Amino acid sequence: MKTRYDIAIIGGGVIGLALARALCAHSLSLAIVDASARIPPATAAAAGMLAPSFEKALGGDALYDLSAKSLAMWPSFAAALEQETGVDIDYRSDGVLGVALDAAGARSLESASEAMAQRGAAVAMLSGEEARALEPALSGAVTAAMHAPRDAQVDPVKLLAALRLSLGKRGAALIDDYVAAVEAGQQGWRLSLAGGGDLVADQIVIATGAATDLVIDGAPRPPVFPVKGEAFSVAAPAGASLSRVIRGPGAYICPKAGGRIVIGATEDRKRDDLTVSAAAIEALRSGAGDIVPALKSAKETARWAGLRPATPDGAPILGPDPRGGGAWAALGHHRNGILLAPASAAALAGEILGIVTDIDLSAFRPGRFG
Repeated sequence: MKTRYDIAIIGGGVIGLALARALCAHSLSLAIVDASARIPPATAAAAGMLAPSFEKALGGDALYDLSAKSLAMWPSFAAALEQETGVDIDYRSDGVLGVALDAAGARSLESASEAMAQRGAAVAMLSGEEARALEPALSGAVTAAMHAPRDAQVDPVKLLAALRLSLGKRGAALIDDYVAAVEAGQQGWRLSLAGGGDLVADQIVIATGAATDLVIDGAPRPPVFPVKGEAFSVAAPAGASLSRVIRGPGAYICPKAGGRIVIGATEDRKRDDLTVSAAAIEALRSGAGDIVPALKSAKETARWAGLRPATPDGAPILGPDPRGGGAWAALGHHRNGILLAPASAAALAGEILGIVTDIDLSAFRPGRFG
């Protein structure tokens, strides 16, 4: 195995892989150290929603602007990735429908719709009847809905597979191992691998998701913490044909290729394990059944848990380590790593390479936390 690279990216989730793909276009020697066999990436556990129109409370205007720009990049990003690899990543631009089951929920959606419209989101309020005209499987209890026709979704597992295949085609080294320690030296950054051996890189990017135990030459740990989420999938039963993502008060429902439906997700800031609670899954099933009655008895096909990488202010950490030395951060994308991958990758690759882009990352600098 080669041991010297221009850039080493630590982390094999969607952010690390998308960034690596953007950098590969510039004839650099690149290594991606992927510890997913030991620490599953949040990407693999996600539902794959690309829905900035439903993030009113998270991260402020700067994050919404980055999210909207990234959503606009997704059609070309998906098409290029599929053409290059031949992998269908199940990208769907059918929109997202947020539904309310009572008057209070309708008022909340109305408030969210107004707030998001002020930010520039393409959203519209619908009556219960109008929502059922779009999705006949919806419950008669749906009283109102917020429709975001430009929001989208993708299959996260297929996306990861396609990105890895793309990087292989582009000559990047994919190293399935765990970085035990990182040390700065005169020859560059030395990465010690848990499986044995070292590699050296002129620059490094930390894209480790919710895993924060990496020791980087005595530096303090970044303020990233795990937020546990549980989800499950069912085989679509008769009467549950859906064209788009449905978000409700007790669950979200994501139809996928092959008659698979993903239902999620819990949010627990007090746990960092990957066990799946039967009670949590039953609560999600109940919530989904309130929205689409046919899902109450749908056959479960899988259940899982993941750890979202969150930050104190809800926004990602993107940019150079304020102490310098060729270290970069690509962290803390919380529940929107997949959505933000194209824009985060393009902007950070531009900064690493000294290329000006039209994406402003100034609100997401590592130094904002002190």
